[in-house]
Amino acid sequence: MAVDLDRECVEELNKMNIPGVEIHHQDFLQFDLMSIECQSLKVVGNVPYQITTPIVARLFGEIGAPSAWLSKIDSVVMTVQKEVAERFVANPNNKNYSQITLLIKYFAEAEMLEVIPAQSFIPEPNVNSAVIRMTPHKSPPVDCSDHKLLRQIIRAGFKQRRKMLKNNLSFLNLTEAELGALFASLKIDPMVRAERLSLDQFAKIANAVAARR
Repeated sequence: MAVDLDRECVEELNKMNIPGVEIHHQDFLQFDLMSIECQSLKVVGNVPYQITTPIVARLFGEIGAPSAWLSKIDSVVMTVQKEVAERFVANPNNKNYSQITLLIKYFAEAEMLEVIPAQSFIPEPNVNSAVIRMTPHKSPPVDCSDHKLLRQIIRAGFKQRRKMLKNNLSFLNLTEAELGALFASLKIDPMVRAERLSLDQFAKIANAVAARR
């Protein structure tokens, strides 16, 4: 099955008359993957760079709110902008480490397979590309009692990433002293910024906050 919003591309695909391939002229961000009658899905795409993150969120869902079809997805292989691929596979203490990095780490194991130079495309884009593979976890890789709270803490932490994490957590209604004690109990530097923490450390913060409620 192929899904594309570009009418000319859909027309060319239909002319090819590929056996066993259904062509859908539709926006993938609106496409219902549950309509595909199969037990498992392998998703492959050359993704429009400006909507890469929305497509990933469409496939996987949000932390604490997985997509309805996540359990059907065996793997996702996409060609994306190289800088975006670097965010997908980044580790803490890296400028590319971000909220989307943690969403992917929560749902899948990601690896960059190959860098594709701009001159490989016609017309040639202004950026290099990369092929990335994401293999979904059978279950979230962290022990967390409140996954929606985990999502809120991550989102708040990266909203102003140059700030100390504790200064972005006002929505928790904890005093600075209470936050400092909470961080100390987890052996996390109270001056830490979000970009320095692993997914597991974020989950521990969420668990500690949930335990206080």
